[in-house]
Amino acid sequence: MKRCDKCGTSWEQFYKTSMLGCENCYRVFRAELEPVIRKMQGKTRHTGKVPKVGDLDRELLCEYKNLLADKESAMLEGRFEEASELDEEIRQLQYELSRRGLR
Repeated sequence: MKRCDKCGTSWEQFYKTSMLGCENCYRVFRAELEPVIRKMQGKTRHTGKVPKVGDLDRELLCEYKNLLADKESAMLEGRFEEASELDEEIRQLQYELSRRGLR
């Protein structure tokens, strides 16, 4: 009977409980798991998702992230006037992102 060499879980135990014992089980039972996962999910590899936003939206989100980082740097370095100016830009960008349903 095939068992995981790390936790001792057998294929029969998995079949009864639908639970693997540890991360090593995925390697040990790979041949058995792939058809099961393919049947349930249609594929065996996670591909992730790309947000469905346009180029302008992506640019705005990137700019927002950069402004936040710039403001944090300014605050840490004691450039409070610059941080205040960045804060105003951030507020305007937050409004635009909110208007577009992105924030």
